[in-house]
Amino acid sequence: MQQSNDQPDDRKADPSAPDCPTPSPEASPLIIASHDLFRGRVEIWIEHGELMYRLRRTSAGKLYLCK
Repeated sequence: MQQSNDQPDDRKADPSAPDCPTPSPEASPLIIASHDLFRGRVEIWIEHGELMYRLRRTSAGKLYLCK
């Protein structure tokens, strides 16, 4: 399904976000399947700088990220 040009593309980087470089036109996003991240687990921890984030799958199959 193709998106019209007047609709926002949520996949684009937010230029107002801190530490968010502007992607080059030829750069494509890295796509990682969630099952590759979780490897059978219900939650994983992500270290980002000095902060730790918890990413977990809900019973409904959705993702929940919290500090």
